[in-house]
Amino acid sequence: MGAINEWFLIHELTDGLPIVPPTQARVAAMTGYVERVLGWQAADVIGTLAPKQGLATVEKIAANAVMAGCKPEYMPVLLACVRGIADPKFNLDAVQTSTHNTSPLPIVNGPVRAAIDLNWGYNYTGSRWRSTSTIGRALQLIMMNVGGTPGSINIHTQGHIARFGHCIAENEEENPWESLHVERGHAAQTSAVTLIPACTAAMIDDNGGSQTAKELLRTLALSIPYVGNRNTNGEGQPLLILCPQHARLLANGGYSKAEVKRFIWEYGRLPFGSIPRGNLTNYSKKILKLYADVDPDFGVPIADKPEDIVIVVMGGTGTHSLSVQTRLASENVTVPIQCKDGTPWNGQV
Repeated sequence: MGAINEWFLIHELTDGLPIVPPTQARVAAMTGYVERVLGWQAADVIGTLAPKQGLATVEKIAANAVMAGCKPEYMPVLLACVRGIADPKFNLDAVQTSTHNTSPLPIVNGPVRAAIDLNWGYNYTGSRWRSTSTIGRALQLIMMNVGGTPGSINIHTQGHIARFGHCIAENEEENPWESLHVERGHAAQTSAVTLIPACTAAMIDDNGGSQTAKELLRTLALSIPYVGNRNTNGEGQPLLILCPQHARLLANGGYSKAEVKRFIWEYGRLPFGSIPRGNLTNYSKKILKLYADVDPDFGVPIADKPEDIVIVVMGGTGTHSLSVQTRLASENVTVPIQCKDGTPWNGQV
């Protein structure tokens, strides 16, 4: 076992953690499950992954899933993840080859969450949640082994601290609004994955101080914008992960999700005059044209429009939410989890 892991490390086929050797029998168990449940064959191509333009077949996805420690029933979610990052709108090439500390964050919605025991409550990357941890790890291995070439990927300045277990499910049970996949056009009983090109999350620590929805909105809005947040200088789709308690306070105060986005867009702004002149070289001509003759106190919004802000509810007890900046040249992509013939799959064997 030690020699096998050493071989994978030397050949840059793993992430530094021990792997489960992808034997023919183990990979066949994965592909057999996919064929039986979803109708996909081992040689079927799910997507083409940049920068190498590698063909992500069911078999290759299965091999990396085995290495990461996945169970066969996780494969439908993983196939949807691969379809998402392969979508040109996601711009995987930029995510893989940029020095930005960015990594795909899968957010899972629908009945499949319970079917494969994904965690949507407290400590989403910890404790016993094998599905949450291994799906995120498998996606990273697929990006590296199918889409990457040594030296051209994972060149982020520091690296993404959450990469190893970067997969979450929305806490729909404590979400007072419509869930993310419903907001993005899918039926509530459809299982889907939204892929977000996410940077490391920053905690918004309200610590129970906000007694009203308006106080909390001001806290959230003022915690998000700062000079180093790239979402202030062009198109982007920043993510706000609200804890259930914060979501309830806002909803009980009469705010819809759309109104929360509008408030953050209007009040979560950076004064134009506070941006160092050199940093303005990063701004697109489209954005700079808007600010050509503005007052130094003019507020620069965190997104191009309120609808670009993404809000999900996730986590357990507490008054801590998360702000996540995202890559500008990439778009969020939502993919339904389905069989090869297009019918929905919600976890039934």
